[in-house]
Amino acid sequence: MKKFLALAITGILVFVSAGKSNAQNHTPNGLPPGAIPTTAGGYSMTAKINGKDCKASFMMPADKTGQIVGFYSGDKYIGLPYHKKYFVIGKKFSFSEENATLTTNDDVQVWNGRKGEMEITKVNGKWAEGKFFFTGYSYDNKKTIEVTDGFFRIALDK
Repeated sequence: MKKFLALAITGILVFVSAGKSNAQNHTPNGLPPGAIPTTAGGYSMTAKINGKDCKASFMMPADKTGQIVGFYSGDKYIGLPYHKKYFVIGKKFSFSEENATLTTNDDVQVWNGRKGEMEITKVNGKWAEGKFFFTGYSYDNKKTIEVTDGFFRIALDK
């Protein structure tokens, strides 16, 4: 299911831009339509992937994608569960096979996040922040990847 969601989100971005010229594929800021650039005080997602620092350059609106999604290095992303009921300070959510996703440009491509957790650390009416970590597993469970020191900030929809 999670692999399907990962491919579906990527597919949405590809489908939206299909049939358009290169000039039409991106907004004036060079991002896909609907994308929100990350900034120090706005939308943000950072993490370490197998110890290497990773910072999202843009995110997609969670209310539209059904996930908290931060894109780094082009089409690669981290996807986390999203539901309005999660946004209570101190709420912790343990990941299982269906909750967190990491995509990479390697032989695995889609990693199902398990054995991890997301915790809401701040909610102020306009923004929600949290931290996360998880172990990603390949589809055949033969390989793992560690996502640690994760942080996100998203705007709460009205």
